[in-house]
Amino acid sequence: MKSRVRKIRDEKHLTQQELADLVGVSRQTIHYIEKGDYNPSLILAYRIADVLGTPVNDLFYREAIIKDKLESLSLKKAKQIADDLNISYERIIALSEIEEEQILENFDKAELNNIAKKLGFKFDDLFEAN
Repeated sequence: MKSRVRKIRDEKHLTQQELADLVGVSRQTIHYIEKGDYNPSLILAYRIADVLGTPVNDLFYREAIIKDKLESLSLKKAKQIADDLNISYERIIALSEIEEEQILENFDKAELNNIAKKLGFKFDDLFEAN
């Protein structure tokens, strides 16, 4: 499971150890969650979200992961993805600018899977079904 824990932890200027201490786990657990190698329990996910002052869906939400990836792309890379997928560059940009909860209203899962694949992951593999 991928997450935005590291991004938000960094924004809050917390180390892995500080976050681990605040939620009652080891630093290694936080490290593995951030790498996507460990799926936290629901209780731990909510503890992390509470400490970071962020809704749990903002930490563990597949649409948010795609949005983060797109926001970090260079203009050239975003245009290349659009060309490769035969969709407009504006559509790629729209995906990075709309609210996460609106993504599934504006993009179908097949299109999101194709975009996610170009970004190096599978949309369906990011999380358990909502």
